[in-house]
Amino acid sequence: MFSRQRRHRMRRPAPRRIAAAPPPLETRETPVLDLVFVIGVIAVFALIALLGKAVEKL
Repeated sequence: MFSRQRRHRMRRPAPRRIAAAPPPLETRETPVLDLVFVIGVIAVFALIALLGKAVEKL
């Protein structure tokens, strides 16, 4: 009787998921685009700083 209750409470381990394969080369983001974006953001902030200095001189 005791073994019957114990067997009822035991659970099966969850099945392991297979790791997904990496996406094909065409769909991967290129690090060059990330670099261009970062440089663009820095350039925009530099232009804003230059405009701020120009307005101060007025």
